[in-house]
Amino acid sequence: MELRLKIVAAVVETHDALRPLYRVMLAMGCVAVLVLALGFVLLLKFAPPGQRSGYRAEVTGVYLYDPNTGSIAGSPMTRFHRTQLFAARVAWEKLPPDMLVSARWTDSLDDESGTTQPTPERAGSLARQNALVPVRASRQFRADLPGQYTLTVVRYAHGQPVELLASARIIVLRDP
Repeated sequence: MELRLKIVAAVVETHDALRPLYRVMLAMGCVAVLVLALGFVLLLKFAPPGQRSGYRAEVTGVYLYDPNTGSIAGSPMTRFHRTQLFAARVAWEKLPPDMLVSARWTDSLDDESGTTQPTPERAGSLARQNALVPVRASRQFRADLPGQYTLTVVRYAHGQPVELLASARIIVLRDP
């Protein structure tokens, strides 16, 4: 009988010692559920369901670009040297004329390197202008940084980007 009393007393003491740890774990679980709920709300805010239009933009190519004339030359390329400026041609006419769109270049560091102006703009207006998406060279280096550059064409709704319509990637080579 005395042995049984000692075992029960040890179980009760252990149970009392675990109560604060249980409460901490319960509080951390509640915080985790709150963070998950806030993340879901943010997801719905910036990527609302039902925003897919089904349209796809076509990037017809990336060409050498002359900023003085605002024109492209040559055939489409995927590799450029640091001193070569380039611009993408997008088939804006294949999109509905009233669709708000924007296109921008980003470098390997995800810094914006070029964009359509103004942003966003109606696809019909960009088609009438035969608008190109040029990259601008870094003012500090007077050349593009080597690495991968990504063009993204997105659709806007209610002042925010909601759908990726097209993307293209090119490489700027490290010159010897």
